[in-house]
Amino acid sequence: MTGHVVLRTRAEMRRTEAVDATRKDIQALRALAVGLVVLNHLWPARLSGGYVGVDVFFVISGYLISKHLLGELERSNRINLAQFYARRIRRLLPAATLVASVSLLAAWALLPFSRWLAIAQETIGAVLYAENWVLAAKSVDYSAHSEAASTVQHYWSLSVEEQFYLVWPLLFMGLSVAVIRLRLRRRALLALGVTLASAAALAFCIWVTYTNRSPAYFVTPARAWEFGAGALIAIGGPHAMAALRLRLPNHHLALSGAAQWLGYGLIAYSAFCFNEQTFFPGFAAVVPVAGTVLVIASGPTGPVWSPNQVLAARPIQFLGDVSYSLYLWHWPMIVLLPAFLGHSLGNRDKLAILVGAIALSYVSKKLVEDPGRTRLLRGAKPLRVFAAMAVTAGLVCALSGGMLLSFGKAQAAEAAKLESLIGEPCHGARSLDPRNGCSDPFGAAKVANVGPNEAPWFSAPECHPSADPVVYEDLQVLAECDFTGGAQPEATVWLVGDSHAEQWKAGLYELARLHKWKVKESLLGGCPFVDVKRVTVAGAPATDPHAQQRCLGWSAQVSNRIVKEKPDMVFASSFGAGETLDDGTGRPQMDQYKDAVTKRLGDWTSAGSRVFVFRDPPLPLHRTSPDCVALNPQQPVDCANARGEALVPDPVAEAAKGMGKPSVKVLDLSDQFCDGQRCYAVIGGLQVYFDNDHAARSYIRSLVPVLSQRFNEARQ
Repeated sequence: MTGHVVLRTRAEMRRTEAVDATRKDIQALRALAVGLVVLNHLWPARLSGGYVGVDVFFVISGYLISKHLLGELERSNRINLAQFYARRIRRLLPAATLVASVSLLAAWALLPFSRWLAIAQETIGAVLYAENWVLAAKSVDYSAHSEAASTVQHYWSLSVEEQFYLVWPLLFMGLSVAVIRLRLRRRALLALGVTLASAAALAFCIWVTYTNRSPAYFVTPARAWEFGAGALIAIGGPHAMAALRLRLPNHHLALSGAAQWLGYGLIAYSAFCFNEQTFFPGFAAVVPVAGTVLVIASGPTGPVWSPNQVLAARPIQFLGDVSYSLYLWHWPMIVLLPAFLGHSLGNRDKLAILVGAIALSYVSKKLVEDPGRTRLLRGAKPLRVFAAMAVTAGLVCALSGGMLLSFGKAQAAEAAKLESLIGEPCHGARSLDPRNGCSDPFGAAKVANVGPNEAPWFSAPECHPSADPVVYEDLQVLAECDFTGGAQPEATVWLVGDSHAEQWKAGLYELARLHKWKVKESLLGGCPFVDVKRVTVAGAPATDPHAQQRCLGWSAQVSNRIVKEKPDMVFASSFGAGETLDDGTGRPQMDQYKDAVTKRLGDWTSAGSRVFVFRDPPLPLHRTSPDCVALNPQQPVDCANARGEALVPDPVAEAAKGMGKPSVKVLDLSDQFCDGQRCYAVIGGLQVYFDNDHAARSYIRSLVPVLSQRFNEARQ
């Protein structure tokens, strides 16, 4: 009886493994995965967790690749690495390279040059399959958090997959060597090795998500366990399903159907219930991964009420067939179409993108993807395939280099034009002065947004890192600036806050030069200067305990230094409207800010310093941004926001004003951004905002005459 069971089990296993890689249930999963991603990108509010489609793809890839590797090992006791990598190149590279190149050229032609730098850099990262690490690095760079999306941002998942393909065969080969030397069962040892590796990767994923959430989404080690989950199905699935059929011959189909419904239910739950505030990947990623595992492991068959019966329909299978090309094409269309149309995307535009992307994907699959896999370099030795890959990547990198050169030239030309306009009476904020007689202060911009030259984060020649910095862990956050020109300083000054304090540097530096100040600045993006933890930044959750402690540690050290050094003046600002505090009382934000700011500023004034708080500029609300101005070059007034919506209360400024102390003053320049009805994107030929969050450096510099006047009035 035992021998009969073993023979039947092996026969069942062989039949299961003989199922073609294009199983209809897996094609349906591909269709679901790409559908979730595309709909999430088009209508994020409607399908807030659609990003889990990427996790579904990762499990599928882990299953199919591991099944292939295992089959090769069992047939020949070896893996031909060169052929494996060559097949991957032919399968993935042609379509990916085509989309990256076309997207680069389209961005060059359609988008403002201020976008070219990031797109060129990320295109290089994409074709070198390192885009996930590029985005991980940007995710921890606060100055890049509001940067517009590039045309190849979605290539991060392809980069993760390629890095997995690079390492995974080596793991299988290493474990197979151990199988031969130790005379162990191949599948048992592979299952053990993959389980241990996946468990370690999952533990890392959970840890890094809760300690450094932003890069955790992109880094490969935090995603490796998802591929491992698919691999475990390939290794143990055939045995498990065969055993199930033997033990429950009358019920195994019903169990398969129930597992399929549960699997799809878990994926659907995560797609509809997860959102940007979900700590992801972390524990949460287990939900869509487990759902995908259940669907694949339960096999392609099922009862008549199985979801696989419905998902075998031709439209679903078609979507699965074109899923790779659809994933590639849809995102650059979303990024580029607004520039082509001259307006932001409406629902009709999004539907057109959806239909157009599917049609383009079908053509791409037939003319590029399929021929690349079956006919490109057919019969060529792997070395020739690798050489072709290197040449192709080199050409795209060279094209990206050309875009970088064009960006530099365009930026220099606009910067020169800007310099020539500085002395004009209707330049920037000066156009708001009735005495200058400017007819149309809110007309078309005279210079384009000059990219990084407009960024608030910059250093003046007079500034250098402090020899006695504010130090918290690996951070050294203090610069010293001498604007005296060698004369005796008239005052010692500190500038403190987050990036919304930093955006005032261009104006404050001019005041410092005028008054011959020595300035110390300590600025940390996303961190308020009060002694209360913040739990959101710009609407995104900021509950990482390590990041919270970093902010609290920095702000405490800065405050202690100010109290100890007793500077003549402290200038401070913070994104109070976008940084939510939590002092544990549950009170309204204005009350929490009032107490926290009053305490902090009170410590400084008690030490003898005068405090000046910059009232935060109006919120851009994604309308007064450079992108909107680029879409409405002749009518930038169309990008204006209603004053009541953009000029929200600033809790930091309100708290400072409420102290009623002569030594605490608020510098409010709101009237230099808004009139009685609207807040503007272009004033006096200058774009007011650098990005979706910060004022442009040139516009802040144009405010110096008004800022100087307001400062002189405040200090009297």
